[in-house]
Amino acid sequence: MTCDELHQQLDPFFDNELGLAEAQKVQEHLEQCTACEEAFALRLAVREALQKPEVRFAMPDDLRAQIRGELSKKISPTRRRSWRVPAFEFPSWLLPSLAGAAAVLAVWFGSNLFLGENRSPDGLLATVTAQLVSDHMRSLLPDHLIDVVSTDQHTVKPWFAGKLSFSPPVYDLSDQGFKLIGGRLDYLNNQEIAAVVFQHHQHYINLFAWPKTDSLHFPDTALQKEGFNVYGWEANGLIMWAVTDAAPDALKTFVDLQKQKQQQGGTE
Repeated sequence: MTCDELHQQLDPFFDNELGLAEAQKVQEHLEQCTACEEAFALRLAVREALQKPEVRFAMPDDLRAQIRGELSKKISPTRRRSWRVPAFEFPSWLLPSLAGAAAVLAVWFGSNLFLGENRSPDGLLATVTAQLVSDHMRSLLPDHLIDVVSTDQHTVKPWFAGKLSFSPPVYDLSDQGFKLIGGRLDYLNNQEIAAVVFQHHQHYINLFAWPKTDSLHFPDTALQKEGFNVYGWEANGLIMWAVTDAAPDALKTFVDLQKQKQQQGGTE
């Protein structure tokens, strides 16, 4: 793959829209080309920056009232009736004018992983695991695996404090063959999640965690996706997913150790 070909594929790769074969070609090129890897890293930096509350514009009440006032001058009074949804009120005569905005909202709500009641369980599972495998693959790119490098659980766990609204479990499993090597912040459908990283021989394990919600539940699930072994479960109010290219039995051993620690309330 040339640099020109990669730049045509970079945005679909970033948005997890490529098939496995194409994604692997992009990943191989990024591992070999510093300039293209920097272009991809820039996209990651922009995505992280856009998550900051200070860059989001909140419309002032007076501006909202001014817009409604201007629109009301152009609409017949007989059409000025209101309809309500929770926490918002929109005049019904605004609906035709908001067709474009409605289309954008429909796409957003359709892709939002955490509106689980609007999606089939199988479809939600496929979407979540696809994004987590994509996050795992991208973490294997140079300088993307770890934000905080440490084998000390008492260094990794506090690092997440203040960065997330929850505390991911961080256990020392080096004696069992799963060496803690650090952690990082990752994203699932633009929501920040924790990724605790372990090494088992020559294989990396990303342990993803985020809070459980009323509309999002996963029973214990083991599967293979795009050549990776994936295992998900719930514990202590969190959803946990482990992704690796290690053998299925190694992953099962890792998950069992995690569950034992979680059930025992092991020292973190």
